[in-house]
Amino acid sequence: MPNNSNGTINRLDILVSNDSFQSLCDGAVSVINMVKNWKSGNIAFELFKDGITNHLVKCYLKDNPDQALLIRVYGEKTELFIDRDLEVRNMQMMCEAGLCAPLHCAFANGLCYGFSPGEVLDTGMVRDPHISKLIAERLAKMHSVRSNVNGVVPQPCLFPILSKYLYLIPDSFPDPVQDERYKSQIKPKSVLEAEINSLREELVKLESPVVFSHNDLLLKNIIYNEEKEEVTFIDYEYADYNYQAFDIGNHFCEFAGVDKFDPKLYPDKDFQIQWLKDYLEAWYLENNKSLEDITEETVENLYIQVNKFALAAHLLWGTWGLIQSAHSTLDFDFLGYAKERLDEYFARKDEFLSLGSNRTCQDKSS
Repeated sequence: MPNNSNGTINRLDILVSNDSFQSLCDGAVSVINMVKNWKSGNIAFELFKDGITNHLVKCYLKDNPDQALLIRVYGEKTELFIDRDLEVRNMQMMCEAGLCAPLHCAFANGLCYGFSPGEVLDTGMVRDPHISKLIAERLAKMHSVRSNVNGVVPQPCLFPILSKYLYLIPDSFPDPVQDERYKSQIKPKSVLEAEINSLREELVKLESPVVFSHNDLLLKNIIYNEEKEEVTFIDYEYADYNYQAFDIGNHFCEFAGVDKFDPKLYPDKDFQIQWLKDYLEAWYLENNKSLEDITEETVENLYIQVNKFALAAHLLWGTWGLIQSAHSTLDFDFLGYAKERLDEYFARKDEFLSLGSNRTCQDKSS
């Protein structure tokens, strides 16, 4: 059984090797044998190569492909910046809220959980008016989930994480070519620290509500099921309580893609305003507020907040990329990605921070 009688997740003493696809499959079978009555000879495997944090394998029955689950093996040194125990608790909370596939078990270096059927979004699909409305509504529902811990006021994780990432940024690289590239293309840590501190002062004043956030709503973490007419979010390893405007702004930043980061794909104001209207309608309904209270000013204020918090998203994933460039064994140019995100922060900084400079940037009712 996946869970114990007290609701805690089963934790298996199994280490899955990621040295090769075969070793991943062999380890996956060991895990599956503990949670499913599947015959080993009837299991097929599909390796997902899109992820840039972990190794992910889909496992399914050859004679019934709809019976499927996922084995995720954590990336090298990701425990430095991801709280895996918190990830498990968050997934359980999302499961209870009906917002994610069931979590079957945890093992020494990964998780086994249900497969969400559908199509992974791309830069075109995320702009489809119907799909974008589904995303906005789903995120509003997720943001309305409340913690089961009574009496504890959730604190936003954004700036503690930024401080942690800043501390973990390497001072240098053993490879002289990579080290030269790092020091010539990335601003010094002292500059990044100053930017984080000044941005904190700007963003805290906005008083964006603190909600349970996905924090990593990139396109490949959104699954569209056309048959069910719904979207599902996957991969909750960065989820935690955070500023509402950050989670939305981070999603908008992800319109630019990851493998081929194109900042010109950041959504324009017209698209954002419609998206935010859809979001606020769902948010107000989830929180028993009157839709009559959603005014043009309400939407505009959220637009201002979201774009200012988008700057924090660039800093977050820029510093994350620097850490990954030092530790990850995945075939991805993390240093190049870090440069792209940090460059976009500096390119957009003045424009976004000047939004609403002649008006109140805070909407008390949201």
